Amino acid sequence: MTRLLTKEEFSRQFLDFEHTTWKLEIRDRYNISGEQEEFEYWLRTGDTSLEEKYASTSAWHRNVREAREAGKLWQRVRVVSEPLSDYIRWEHAATRFNEEAGEDIRWLPRHHPAVGELPQHDFWLFDSRWVCVLHFDDDDVPYRYEVIDDPAAVARHCQWRDIAWHYAIPHREYDPDAPNRFST
Repeated sequence: MTRLLTKEEFSRQFLDFEHTTWKLEIRDRYNISGEQEEFEYWLRTGDTSLEEKYASTSAWHRNVREAREAGKLWQRVRVVSEPLSDYIRWEHAATRFNEEAGEDIRWLPRHHPAVGELPQHDFWLFDSRWVCVLHFDDDDVPYRYEVIDDPAAVARHCQWRDIAWHYAIPHREYDPDAPNRFST
């Protein structure tokens, strides 16, 4: 039986996890209403000052900082097409604010051979005990948060985490303009 979380229940997980939260992102675009102003401003100007202002006051960044101070880990891998989409270029430019809050974010170019071993869905893995699969509509808006807590399925998501994390490039080392780094 599929168990779904409301948006509020999903948000609560970022306060309630005990040790680690890890995310795999596979999309080249996310249509998140709260990001539109910063994204559109960056598209026009190339300036991340609105994102910097947001990061200094946002509940998300505050929660990451507090969780890191309590010894919790925040990690994510972004699987990206190269050249980067406008949205992912903006994420790359603004990632430093997430990292300053305490997230460890890494990049995995879609053409890397290991990507073929990964799932075709975004997910959060909480404490290596349960998974939240994110479902998106045709306009890249998240609309459903599916809980997976079957031990075998969770173990598979942990394997995917380990594969992605092993090959992903730390943010400070990832240059999206570098030539193809991987051969098959």
